[in-house]
Amino acid sequence: MFYKLIRFLAKLLFNIAFDIKIHNPEKFDSSSGRCIICSNHISNLDPITVAISTKRQIHFMAKKELFPNKLFSFVLTKLGAFPVDREGISITSIKTAISVLNDDNILGIFPEGTRVDGYNESNAKPGVAMIANKANSNIIPIHIVGSYKFRGKINIYYGEEKNYFKNYSGKIRTEQYTEIGKEILKDIYSLN
Repeated sequence: MFYKLIRFLAKLLFNIAFDIKIHNPEKFDSSSGRCIICSNHISNLDPITVAISTKRQIHFMAKKELFPNKLFSFVLTKLGAFPVDREGISITSIKTAISVLNDDNILGIFPEGTRVDGYNESNAKPGVAMIANKANSNIIPIHIVGSYKFRGKINIYYGEEKNYFKNYSGKIRTEQYTEIGKEILKDIYSLN
């Protein structure tokens, strides 16, 4: 209930502040069960933009620096977000992410780990691919294009749900996870 209320208010405010257009949302709204959504990251407002673009609740991995404030931490947790350490391997965050997916929920990840200006395959990290593999989860790429200036145009493009492991068998190494991460980034930035 809390999530729906906050999502409703955020959608109202964002539609006043920005000119938002969502492309192919049915690719996500029509899916059911576990899934990871992966989006590029151009602004701190991206999680809200992605969350209001769908009816399904998204559990976002969020940088741990957002959680020290008790009130803000409480709100983020109630919205389904959980902290991740971007500087190192966070076993607790990985376990939480896999648990979210094992409960047939939606996990939201910005695979580049921080805000970036555009496509660069060297920003690919192995984490999202490893989580998808461990939780047996498909991934839906999302591309956000636009400006968060007042009444700026923001386009949100949903891609096809994809199994990135159909051509792999056996134990997957870190280098292979990184290669899959590059493929995910390529799929994100090819949407428009």
